[in-house]
Amino acid sequence: MVSTRSVMDRMDTSQLPGRGIKPILSLRKHYRISALIWLIVVLAGLPVAWIKGQSYYAAESVFQVAPNYMKTLSTDKEVELQSNSQYREFVNHLSTTVKRYDVLQRALKKLRDAKIDVQPKALSERKYIEQLQKQIMVRAVPDTYMVRIGLEGAKKETLSEIVNAVTTSFLETTKGEQIFGSVERLEILQTNAEKLQNEIAELEAQRVQLSELLGLTTFGDNAINPYDSMLSQAREKFTTASIERAHAEATLQAFLKQRETPTSVGRSLLEMRLQDNGLQALRNEVVKRSEELERTSAGLEDKHPAKKPALAEYESINTRLKAKESEFEKSAFENVKTRLVASLGQTQQVETEVQLRLKGIEGQSAEYARNFQKAMRLTSDIRKREQEQKEVRDRLNYLQNESGAIGFVRLVTPALPAEMPMGIGKTKLLLIVFVLASVLGVVGAVALDLVDRRIYTVNEAEKLMGIPAAGWQLQGLDLPSQLYAKEQTRRFASTLMRNKTRSGKNVFSFTSVKTLGAATSVILDTAAVLKQLGNRVLVVDANSFLPSSAFNSGAVGLSDFLAGHSDVDNIQQTINHQDVELTGIGFGTQTGAGVQRLDLLKQAVNTWEQQYDFVLIDLPPVLLSADAELLIDVLGQVFMVLEAQSVSKGEVTRAKRVLEKLDPEAVGLFVNNIPMFEGGGYMRELMVETLTKEKFSDFMSLSGLRLQIELLRARWLQKRMKSPRQPDDLK
Repeated sequence: MVSTRSVMDRMDTSQLPGRGIKPILSLRKHYRISALIWLIVVLAGLPVAWIKGQSYYAAESVFQVAPNYMKTLSTDKEVELQSNSQYREFVNHLSTTVKRYDVLQRALKKLRDAKIDVQPKALSERKYIEQLQKQIMVRAVPDTYMVRIGLEGAKKETLSEIVNAVTTSFLETTKGEQIFGSVERLEILQTNAEKLQNEIAELEAQRVQLSELLGLTTFGDNAINPYDSMLSQAREKFTTASIERAHAEATLQAFLKQRETPTSVGRSLLEMRLQDNGLQALRNEVVKRSEELERTSAGLEDKHPAKKPALAEYESINTRLKAKESEFEKSAFENVKTRLVASLGQTQQVETEVQLRLKGIEGQSAEYARNFQKAMRLTSDIRKREQEQKEVRDRLNYLQNESGAIGFVRLVTPALPAEMPMGIGKTKLLLIVFVLASVLGVVGAVALDLVDRRIYTVNEAEKLMGIPAAGWQLQGLDLPSQLYAKEQTRRFASTLMRNKTRSGKNVFSFTSVKTLGAATSVILDTAAVLKQLGNRVLVVDANSFLPSSAFNSGAVGLSDFLAGHSDVDNIQQTINHQDVELTGIGFGTQTGAGVQRLDLLKQAVNTWEQQYDFVLIDLPPVLLSADAELLIDVLGQVFMVLEAQSVSKGEVTRAKRVLEKLDPEAVGLFVNNIPMFEGGGYMRELMVETLTKEKFSDFMSLSGLRLQIELLRARWLQKRMKSPRQPDDLK
């Protein structure tokens, strides 16, 4: 909505049809372009219809491409299609294989072997095969697994034989190549199998020799080297012998140093002496005799002759006892020493022998370990080769079994002999060309209307401006439109009179978007009607951009008054419009300076408001002249006159932004030069009833088509009447 404080009264636009994009209207507007498009399409389509309309014979066979490999025994990822894209690529590959040179060459050989000669004598085999590559059609049947092989020709003979020969050759080639290089791969696999068998035999012979040296018959994953346990035991025995030898040496040294046996050896020397029976008996006798001698000598004086012999005997028996004990201890010491020395020698000898045995085992274990590891490696190599041999045998079995399988491709339907001709025919193609040309002609005309950005209807102008239209005028191309235009002018004059009554303002300015707004003609037509209705009307030309030719350009006018060269009473002149004399003020002679002294203009407008009932002022185009903005600010009320079929939607939008910026007191909309769209709404019927004062159904006694035919017939008869008559015409 334009930002204004009030909006001028509007006229009823419900009578106007919407513009719309209708083929008939577009054809009437752009019939030349439609005819040109029709002619171009027909001229381009005639050769196509003549060539493609020829009848032909066709033969085709159908083969199926399975999504999964149809196997005989086992599966193989190598010949499985993993996705839909791979399947489509495989189908395209097979479709190309059909036309391959070698496939077609084998097909021709099959035909020659069957005594069927299809090769023209004028062509060599290579040229004929290249010709077949272009003629044979291979097409996948949509939404199925099937593919068609077809051939078309002007003659029906041998078409099916050629297609079947090509299909058979293709199936044989595909079956041989479905496992690529199966023959060569079989030979390579058999050679590898023999090589692996020889290697296994050689490795087994080497392992047998090693088993004899090692004394083993099994070389499994859990097999343990026996020399490892022997070496471990020998080292353990050597350690034990060393410990025993050290123990014996320590025992001997302790005995010699302490002269007593350790507790680990057995009884000590003292215990041996005390527990000896002979010494014990002697000790008992000595004790007993000593006790007797002590009793005897105890009662005797020192001088008594019996006391001294008693003491001497006591001394003698004790000395004898000590000598016996000392002799026993010496004998026992030597005996124990001899035993400890013998034990030490024994442990030393055992240690030496164990050490020699350990060294011997260690020397043998290194060689044994090398042989054992070699045997284990041979076992591992034998197992690897046996596994490879198994894989090779499995692959051999697969290739031998699956190379003869059905595979991916199989024949569904062979080609049948061609009997009936095919083709759409020249007549149908010509009809299609004419229909296509007509459709494209209509589409071209409609497309021109679709891309046309100009305004054609009041509704479009109202949507762009955001305000209702106060008036509109049809394009006056014929007499009925011109007569109806007078009615529309009277309606707009009535609108101005209502606005004056409601607002009390009688000064109205008119501006256009560009120079093609025809605001001057609207002002003059409206002024003439207002004058005929008994109003005092003043028409002022303030268009500094392009002064109106309806005024006397040599007389003084508004620009002279604003420049101070004339008085306001001396610038008026009389103009004649539609046999009505109007009082007007031209722009004057000062055309180069534009509008000046807006204060004087305000004074003049105030004077004119008192002297005249209506003051209609013609302003410059709002987008082309800055004077339009100045004058709109001074006058306050403005009508935007839009020229239909000339002003684009973008220009109207820019003019709306200018008015929003100026924000005048009131803004009105007038749409001029609206085309009469036949067939839309009821405007045509309303115009006929307005001018004829009769019902449309009574006036139009013929339909639109019959009326056009009668008009054409009348024109043809009129031309014949003007031309000289011939004798045949009189008949």
